[in-house]
Amino acid sequence: MNQPTREEFDELKKEVRQIKQQITEPIKVTVERRQTDLEIALDNHTAMLQELSAQSDRHTQAFQKVMEILDTHTESISALQADATLIKATQSDHGEMLKELKTTQDEHGKRFDRLETVMLQILDRLPQPEGE
Repeated sequence: MNQPTREEFDELKKEVRQIKQQITEPIKVTVERRQTDLEIALDNHTAMLQELSAQSDRHTQAFQKVMEILDTHTESISALQADATLIKATQSDHGEMLKELKTTQDEHGKRFDRLETVMLQILDRLPQPEGE
């Protein structure tokens, strides 16, 4: 075999150095990733679920307000029912009082009738003034 010349040796040495340097240098790679149809559908479903969750929260708040209003109305209705019961009881008492008043009035009417009869009898017994 032929011995390489100094010049060839230096050139080979230089090439080896370049190769080593290339091996140890970091490789810069840029990768572009495209979304697949599945990932797009998944993103769409995630957005829909978030909207449904927001709607559910709004409905829950509205339902709580309706329940508060319903509780208030229930209390008001209970108070009105109690008032109506009291009014019925009072009306019943007044009805009884009116019956008693009617009975008393009838009795007084009978007494007045008897008094009138007695007064007429007394007047009939009195001497008539002259000239009449």
